[in-house]
Amino acid sequence: MRGGYFIGFLYIIDKEKYINHFHRGLKKFIPPNFLPTIRPRVLGDIYNKEEIIIGKAAGVFLKDYKIKEELVDGLILAIEKLKDEYVDTLILDDLLLLNKGDIEKIKNNTQLMVVDGIKVLVFFLPFVLKSIYQGLKEDLKEKEVLIIGDEEEVTKELIEALSQEVRFITLVGDYENSIDNIYEYILEKTGLSIFYSKRIDRILTNYSVIINLKDKYSLNMNRIRKEALIFDFSMEKGLANIKDRPNRLTVIEDFIFSIDQLDIKANPFISPLIPSYLYEYFYPYRYGDLVGLLIHGMVYTIEDFIDHKIINKGKL
Repeated sequence: MRGGYFIGFLYIIDKEKYINHFHRGLKKFIPPNFLPTIRPRVLGDIYNKEEIIIGKAAGVFLKDYKIKEELVDGLILAIEKLKDEYVDTLILDDLLLLNKGDIEKIKNNTQLMVVDGIKVLVFFLPFVLKSIYQGLKEDLKEKEVLIIGDEEEVTKELIEALSQEVRFITLVGDYENSIDNIYEYILEKTGLSIFYSKRIDRILTNYSVIINLKDKYSLNMNRIRKEALIFDFSMEKGLANIKDRPNRLTVIEDFIFSIDQLDIKANPFISPLIPSYLYEYFYPYRYGDLVGLLIHGMVYTIEDFIDHKIINKGKL
């Protein structure tokens, strides 16, 4: 185990969401009417298949909070109360309640590593794209890719991962201060010459693959070609949650994995199918563990997604 013995599993529950979390097994531990302002508690241990404890499931019960800062500050206090010297990693169940700034604040105040799944998404994206375009009998190398972001290192990692499969990559977002570094690094490492644009709407129809890494970013979705593959890997899922997004466009929000081959004993806290941010803790990654794509809250196999694209059945 890297760096410690325990993983922190933290569930953020508020009154309105409580009933939606019964499937996680929490009803075995907490009465429905027990909702104090903040009362963190350990719900149970997580074991590997050799019956060794590798983590703890914990819950934080919160009443209504007026501002995000109250939620994050309360969460930090709860983590500090629960963690011990063996805890080095925190896995948050409800990442959609938070943004990158919130995660950085939690990391800085608790001194814990918080996994967000981006390394897994970067690792598996080339495989997912190859699988989809092979099923569609189309050449991935001929497709133009648009990456929306603002973080230099993550962008470099993503372009490197894609460099063996694609030839045309455009960046858009807050790269004014880092675009020269990214351009030179990628050219030296991969031989690819990337393009950077500040006015993307007029050329948006060029792109077959759109990958969003940036919170609070909006595109003119009506200008995106109907067959485009859209991946929203931002924490706040801004593209996936655009209310007036045309029905013809499907946004892939996450990759879903099976825990069958992972060293985790069955327990009431972790579903047999897990998101990227939980899978990220475990290494090595295996392509066989990938079981589906998360789309509008539902899980679809790559084959189901391909069938939809081929025979045009309409909205998934």
